[in-house]
Amino acid sequence: MALDTDDEILQDFLVEAEEILEGLNEQLVELENSPQDADLLNSIFRGFHTIKGGAGFLSLEAMVNLCHKSEDLFNLLRQGERFVDADMMDTFLKVLDILNTMFAEIKSGQYPSPADNEIIEQLSVYINNDSAVAAPEPEPEVAPEEQVEEVEPSQGSESASAAADDEITDDEFEALLDQLHGNSAPGIKDTEKASTPAPTPTPTSTGSDDITEEEFEALLDELQGAKKAQAEPPAPTPSVPNPASPPASDKAAETKASAPKPVEKAPAAEKVEAKAAPAKQAADTSVRVDTSRLDEIMNMVGELVLVRNRISTLESAFENEEMAKAVNNLRVVTGDLQTAVMKTRMQPIKKVFGRFPRVVRDIARSLKKDIDLELRGEETDLDKNLVEALADPLVHLVRNAVDHGIEMPDVREAAGKPRQGKVVLSAAQEGDHILLTIADDGAGMNPETLRRKAVEKGMMDEDTAGRLTESECFSLIFSPGFSMKQEISDISGRGVGMDVVKTSISKLNGVIDIQSEVGVGTTLSIKVPLTLAIMPTLMVMLGEQIFAFPLVNVNEIFHLDLSKTNVVDGQQTIMVRNKALPLFYLSKWLTKGRTDGKKPEIEHVVIVNVGTQRVGFVVDVLLGQEEVVIKPLGALLQGTHGFAGATITGDGRIALILDFPELMKVHANRGY
Repeated sequence: MALDTDDEILQDFLVEAEEILEGLNEQLVELENSPQDADLLNSIFRGFHTIKGGAGFLSLEAMVNLCHKSEDLFNLLRQGERFVDADMMDTFLKVLDILNTMFAEIKSGQYPSPADNEIIEQLSVYINNDSAVAAPEPEPEVAPEEQVEEVEPSQGSESASAAADDEITDDEFEALLDQLHGNSAPGIKDTEKASTPAPTPTPTSTGSDDITEEEFEALLDELQGAKKAQAEPPAPTPSVPNPASPPASDKAAETKASAPKPVEKAPAAEKVEAKAAPAKQAADTSVRVDTSRLDEIMNMVGELVLVRNRISTLESAFENEEMAKAVNNLRVVTGDLQTAVMKTRMQPIKKVFGRFPRVVRDIARSLKKDIDLELRGEETDLDKNLVEALADPLVHLVRNAVDHGIEMPDVREAAGKPRQGKVVLSAAQEGDHILLTIADDGAGMNPETLRRKAVEKGMMDEDTAGRLTESECFSLIFSPGFSMKQEISDISGRGVGMDVVKTSISKLNGVIDIQSEVGVGTTLSIKVPLTLAIMPTLMVMLGEQIFAFPLVNVNEIFHLDLSKTNVVDGQQTIMVRNKALPLFYLSKWLTKGRTDGKKPEIEHVVIVNVGTQRVGFVVDVLLGQEEVVIKPLGALLQGTHGFAGATITGDGRIALILDFPELMKVHANRGY
């Protein structure tokens, strides 16, 4: 039987479970470094418990069983009866992988498959292993019973209640957590129900599931207060007799025979109740919207941008001050609307970064390396489509840094380095672009070694390899089939990872730069636009046709001076700051009917970043910068190479947006 994926309760569970699973991925890796962090252990315990509760409500038994076992083990860990080691952490990470698989099955509308018996049995071994080393607990100098006998009668109840305060059973704690999620307390046995008063429900249990640490502690205090009230004799309070009530002795007997009534709320509970209302109000201020609706709104904003550009062009033909003011107001409002819509589609890059502690931990453990991963700029926001598109390329680059970059601990020590290597993954916003860097303090890359490898693989002859700059040598690692790893492994791959990275980044209109120094380390920088829907471009003309250069690719512009050009290996080049760059006439590739006699008086060179290289393109006219909306190519142009899409210019004409890597591959026979 399939699940009803349209069910609102199921959708709420999926949203909450996904957030918890993402958090567990980071928390478990962090726990390996801080195995006795009480806050971390409690947080992970609550994560498994929350997923178990939601899965139980939806009758997802396979997920319930696995979470229940994990919850039991973490209960022992946080009580100090077990300790985390590397093997136990491997088991936890396997559990997390299985839960993610179950989550994917639920998301597709299927009931989750049961976990392998092997993993359930392994968890049971950890739970039931009485011989496991536990932290020695200091013995009390005087037993609680002796304290009660030796103290004054007035102090006896206080000591008894103090002992009760510190003794909360597992079932009671589980019942308290269930209460937070609006459930009954199924974990409390019937015998306990008859002897232990249940905490008074608070508005929190019926409001938002979010609860602060202070509120959580307050509820614990409330439960402890209930036990304290049970241990202490009730203080006599004056009351007004009720004629309809039975005598006090009968009432006492009646109370003793029945389950006790809930105790009065402790002051802490009242504090929680006071906080509950704002929490409910905060929950009501957010709403879940399908991303397809956001895409529709973004498309409409794109159309509005085109209309704005068109009106701005028409306004320039009229010298009317009032119209100019109106157009300027339209420009401001449209820009603000565009920014607001983009923000609704933004997600923090933490959604991608969160997976890397686990990736680095697993690879380092398999390679027997010691590596510290540092994450910076996790709060940086970018378009949700970019977040998803960047995930795989970044995984390749981080794996490459760990496998190829960082040396073995003994090698690092012999070189005078710390045994522990370091990888830094960072993100930052620069204007309308995002800069991502992956830096390691590993062995670095030797340009001479890369040149020699390129010649050995038949990629170029020795003369050509000898003329490569350091930057061009580093870029060789992005060539298909190029690998510096002598032995093939599951981690290093078969030389197909880095060229895939370059292709993926290029499709995002991004550029890659590499800096490396032997013995010091390597830094890869990736620059991508904030969004893929609306793109800043440089508009140029070739003959009578307009073309758009993605601005992220443009490096610099200058007038063409033929005296600075040379021919090297049959390729015309231009000298820019004593460096030869390949020079191409785009009109020969993209326009027809042009002859040498019709060249304009002044031609311009636009230096463009293509992949990891810089190339000069000759254009006839520079029109200036313009924000454009990318439209897919029509049916007649489908399959045409070298174009990323089309757009409508301010004067209503169609401009083709260039895809430089594809353009170079088709016309220059170069694998950029």
